Amino acid sequence: MSEAKVQKIEVEGNQLAYQTIGNGPAILLAFHGFGQSSQVFRGLEGTLGGQYTLFAVDLFFHGESKYQGSHLLTKAVWQGLIGAFLQEKNIERFGLMGYSLGGRFALATVEAFADRIDQLILIAPDGITRSSWYQLATGSSAGRWLFRYFLWHLTALNRFGHLLTRLGLLNRTAMRFAELSLGTPEQRKRVYQSWTQFRLISPDLIRIAAWLNTHPVRVRFFTGAFDRIVPGSYVFPLTKQLRHYELTVLRTGHNRLIELVADQLRE
Repeated sequence: MSEAKVQKIEVEGNQLAYQTIGNGPAILLAFHGFGQSSQVFRGLEGTLGGQYTLFAVDLFFHGESKYQGSHLLTKAVWQGLIGAFLQEKNIERFGLMGYSLGGRFALATVEAFADRIDQLILIAPDGITRSSWYQLATGSSAGRWLFRYFLWHLTALNRFGHLLTRLGLLNRTAMRFAELSLGTPEQRKRVYQSWTQFRLISPDLIRIAAWLNTHPVRVRFFTGAFDRIVPGSYVFPLTKQLRHYELTVLRTGHNRLIELVADQLRE
């Protein structure tokens, strides 16, 4: 595995950080999940590095990317950043890989560049089914105030979460994931920033399906049979609108999916 090197592109004051992994002929832009960075894709170099050149991007509030805008991040701003990146790298055709939270950004990229995309790889993707908890926490000013209050009063949040678990309204895996994601002030800040600042990155599934159905894009979904964070059923609102797609269900939970998908993608 080659030494990791983070590169950066700046557009209108916003900084997008990325790593280049592998040197294969096919270009793949890869977007990681919540709490991760582009580093999570480094392990794919040995498996896919001869087949793909991966540009693994740090999402904002993760890794070294920096969003300086005074307003919420919009799809237009995100698409402008990706367009500038493609121009700088002189990339005409490319594929997309999105894992978990990164799936939402991959889908937002499809909306602007469907006619240039060869394949779309979605791994337990966020953004297709929006959870009711996310809507409650970010959909109104009152909800965001309550969300922030609970994040900075962790004891109250833990009690509330365990109550919901006992009532069967929250599964234990999701509760454990929340506990691991909120352990430090830095983690809680990242959760609040990501959930609230990304709320406008909401893919238009009808438009995306129409474009994928009319362009020669190979669409591949990978889900985990035991995934309780992004269950496999979450992809159905998009798959039911697609004429052609591939769905692979792997016998794993959420966290090992990238590693196992790499084996599936190997030629």
